[in-house]
Amino acid sequence: MANTKKFFILTGDPGVGKTTLIKKLATSLSNEGVKSCGFYTEEVRRNGTREGFDVVTLNGVRGRLARDQALLSGPSKCKVGKYGVLVQEFETVALPCLEKTVNTQSHILVIDEIGKMEFFSAPFKSKIKDIFTKTSNNIVLATIPMRRSDPLIEKIRNADATTTTKVLVT
Repeated sequence: MANTKKFFILTGDPGVGKTTLIKKLATSLSNEGVKSCGFYTEEVRRNGTREGFDVVTLNGVRGRLARDQALLSGPSKCKVGKYGVLVQEFETVALPCLEKTVNTQSHILVIDEIGKMEFFSAPFKSKIKDIFTKTSNNIVLATIPMRRSDPLIEKIRNADATTTTKVLVT
C-alpha cells in the first residue's frame, strides 16, 4: 500500500485551464456514477473585467471567495494582489463539503484550489492537513499553484501518495 496513489494534483500557470479540467473530470465522474463532492473556484467577470472569484460546490452552492478591493465596502485584512479575500464567505461554502468526506471512502473529493487565497482560512488549512495524511481514506482530485509556496502545499506536492500533473492548455 505504500506506493498507492490517492492524491491526484493538477498544477499549472494561471489561466491554463486547471478549473476547466477539474469541472470536466467532476462531470465525467458523476456521469459514470462515481460519487464526488467538493468545490471549484470560478472567475467572476463583468463587462470583460475580472471582478474576483467565487467558490462553487459540485452541487451548485455559490459564495464569494475574493473581490477587487475597489468593489468592497471597506479594506480587506486578507489580500492577494488587488483582491480582498472574503474568508467567512469562503468557509461557509467550502468547509461543509470537506467535513462530510474526511475518512470516507465513498467519495472522490474535489478541491480547486488549494492556494494562497484559500489558506487565509485557518479551518480550511487544518482540514487540508487532515485530508492529505497517510492514514486518510480520501481519494482527492485537487489543484495547486505552479509556483512554490506554502510548506503544506509543498508537502502535498511531494507526498508519496501524490501524482502531480502539469496542465499546459485545455
